[in-house]
Amino acid sequence: MRGSVKVPTLIVLMCVLAVPAFAERKDKPTGEEIANKAKAAKFDSANSTAGEKIGKKVKLTPAKLDHVKSEAELEGGQIIGMLETEAPGDETGLPPGKYNVFAAKVGNDWHVYAESGGKIVVEAVHVRVEKSNDRTPKKPEFHAEGWCSWWWLLPPWGLVTFVFTNCF
Repeated sequence: MRGSVKVPTLIVLMCVLAVPAFAERKDKPTGEEIANKAKAAKFDSANSTAGEKIGKKVKLTPAKLDHVKSEAELEGGQIIGMLETEAPGDETGLPPGKYNVFAAKVGNDWHVYAESGGKIVVEAVHVRVEKSNDRTPKKPEFHAEGWCSWWWLLPPWGLVTFVFTNCF
């Protein structure tokens, strides 16, 4: 009797421990996936910000993440903003245009993609994600040196802010 209790308990424990491994994203998103998420995305125009690079305009508009209910859902991939640029990217060769900015944790690493027309145009370099206890809403920032942007995301769940730093 005692042995029969252990086996089901062990099976349940193995299933519970395996769920995060199955939930982890293994492959990078497709341009079509990003475009579909962008259709449903809502943007926070009141908190957009603008900058310049070589005399050309760059505009960052953050996405509203009211629909994201967990950190795992964020890691699975979300539109974090919209990028409109007249300047080409420094390190990636991102052409001038309008892009949906999508972040996802693939395996153990965060990735940020610029998508337009159902195609991933470039993947950002130097992606870093930090968690902050500061819940003060902030506008995105653009730094011309290195062509980098900072996005502060305040999901409705939890008490942390996700700070995405990425360079195009």
